[in-house]
Amino acid sequence: MPVLSCTYSPHPSAILCLRKLFSTLVLLLLFSFSFPISSSASTDEHFQQVVKFLDAQDYLQAIELLHDLQGRVANPGQLDKLLAIAYLGRGYQLLASADLTASGESFQEGRRYNDEDIRLWQGEAMVRLKQGRYAEAVSLLDQAIGVNSQNASIYHLLGQAYYADGRMPEAVDALTEAVSLGAGDEVNLLLQKVQREWRFEQEMGQESRGHFQLSYVDGKQVAELAPRILETLEDAYTELGSELAYFPDIKVPVLLYLKRDFSAVTNSPDWAGGVYDGKIRLPLGGMHRMSEQLASVLYHEYMHVLVHFMAGRRAPVWLNEGLAEMAGRRLYSPPEHHLKMAMQSDKLLGWDTLAKSFSNLPADKVLLAYEQSYSLVSFMVDRYGWHKIPELLESIGRRKPWQDAIADVYQDYGSDWPAILKEWRANMSF
Repeated sequence: MPVLSCTYSPHPSAILCLRKLFSTLVLLLLFSFSFPISSSASTDEHFQQVVKFLDAQDYLQAIELLHDLQGRVANPGQLDKLLAIAYLGRGYQLLASADLTASGESFQEGRRYNDEDIRLWQGEAMVRLKQGRYAEAVSLLDQAIGVNSQNASIYHLLGQAYYADGRMPEAVDALTEAVSLGAGDEVNLLLQKVQREWRFEQEMGQESRGHFQLSYVDGKQVAELAPRILETLEDAYTELGSELAYFPDIKVPVLLYLKRDFSAVTNSPDWAGGVYDGKIRLPLGGMHRMSEQLASVLYHEYMHVLVHFMAGRRAPVWLNEGLAEMAGRRLYSPPEHHLKMAMQSDKLLGWDTLAKSFSNLPADKVLLAYEQSYSLVSFMVDRYGWHKIPELLESIGRRKPWQDAIADVYQDYGSDWPAILKEWRANMSF
């Protein structure tokens, strides 16, 4: 039987690739049987229906019929590859809709029927990455490499898993292997990024506690501060997790840089006091003791971690930053001067603008963007309660447009996006 190759990802082009694969695989299976697959016209009809369901990407129906067919054919093992593909397709459908638990289970079930299909290993590894379970992702990808050691996409994903887990030398090795196997420019750029960061991190001291791995520029004062930083982050894990009813089983890398190194690594604007891009990155500045301002920054950045795992990258920036500001301002809350002036002069920023990255804003509008976002999100929490925020984030994470998600989550209050904005403006005290 010829080898069929089709790299899979939750992208429409990959779906098309699998659809082509289904038709070819079905024909190969039919011609490879040494005896008839069916013993009745009814069984033939069921089998043809399976093919139609697979071609239409109706994987649940295909799985149900295939399991029914297992009791009708002389050799149920002949259906294993079709079952594996059906579970593979279902797994990616669930992954795309952010149902991570069910997605992982589907990939696992698929491997029961064909553990040589590396896409099933790859799919579950993607689930574990999204869940922050990086070591499990690495283990799955190592096993995939045992099946096929010449697949560039597996080494690419392995490099991402090592990188997310803070295992920089291993990430460099995996991405280098991916490039040597023909991975494209995107992987080469990631390799260069990881190599650049690793040059800085090799000189850093490290300390770990609970859910955080701290790396910092070595120095007596910073080394003495490190336990307090980790303690504060664990406090954030508990307090903010209680607000959102979400306690991810993760180990978050936290890196403290010299100011010049922070700018070089993150390419962030001068006003940035921290960055979360899968790792919490902070400029050291004059940090030598735990202050209210530093604790506020740590809470702010950890809220970004929670939003990332609950909504992926789909949350509008005003919601993401508004929640982060709420987290930080419980420890240090400066006055909202810029919001007051904007309200009085009717020069608030547009919400479509605030849904996108603040790094694109003029520098003199950045503080207003944070204050405006904080004001609205704080109003929503005060008015409707914290318990609605996890619902909102999870709805957005399931790919629902954020305005539609707001309408769904707050419909019990008779509110939608325009109504919330109107009520927020009416309740402003400036």
